Amino acid sequence: MGLIIAYILFLLNLLSIIPTMYPLYIWKLVTTGSARRLGDRLLLKVGEIWIENNYRISRILYGVQFEVVGDAYKDLKPDGRYMIICNHQSWSDIYIIQSVLNRKIPLIRFFIKDSLKYVPILGHAWLALDFPFVKRSTKEQLKKNPELATKDLENVKNVCAKFAGMPFSILNFLEGHRRTPERVQKLLKKNPYKHLLRPHSGGISVVSTTLKNSLDAFIDLTIVYPTENPSFLELMQGKIRKLKVFVDVIPASLVPVEENEQFAPMSKKMKRWVDERWALKDVLIEKEKQPK
Repeated sequence: MGLIIAYILFLLNLLSIIPTMYPLYIWKLVTTGSARRLGDRLLLKVGEIWIENNYRISRILYGVQFEVVGDAYKDLKPDGRYMIICNHQSWSDIYIIQSVLNRKIPLIRFFIKDSLKYVPILGHAWLALDFPFVKRSTKEQLKKNPELATKDLENVKNVCAKFAGMPFSILNFLEGHRRTPERVQKLLKKNPYKHLLRPHSGGISVVSTTLKNSLDAFIDLTIVYPTENPSFLELMQGKIRKLKVFVDVIPASLVPVEENEQFAPMSKKMKRWVDERWALKDVLIEKEKQPK
């Protein structure tokens, strides 16, 4: 019964943004200059209220609490320019990240498949809030036409370029997939980590290089669930009520961002940095999993 109530409340919260989101989106499409910027600011407020209400629902229904660990958390700025990386275990991750960082930093955006812009309400909200939509070629398409890889990278660069010079937060799950038991077993021989999947550095390297003159810092999040294989359903059922989110903020000047855009997709120094971060994460999670 509690799950049904939760879903109804989440649905009502989503529907509640319609009366304000669509008029503001239309306003944004037909205006320019300061009038358009006003529409953008109001749309961001709508997004922040939606995120806050989502967290309120789970907190009121089940007493869900996210313990944030890290001194740098209090120094985050709502007008900063951040690249966010995080381990990826469940569909709950985005919900948790948004809840923890809401209003602490600019509204978090993440790359979305171009086809998802047609999803009712949510797709329109992502469009209104300038989420970066990208078209990615499939493995089969790349085999037939390898030049599509270059086209995909150019698409990512063009999407990122519009964030230059303005406050932004871009989330990137470097593992590329959720850490499910099936995927862990499949990648067992190629995975050096106990609690993580091997990260991919090419995407974040391209984005970081494109935005290198705008970046303030990288936010490295590590979510530690109380269970080994968490699910979004368990969170919505109130089976996961407490978890930890470790926050580490690394100034952009301390991250080896590739200067040359040509070398960014295969940057060895960025790969080393990402691998080092993931090794630290694995040790941290192992420590937290130990019986207290």
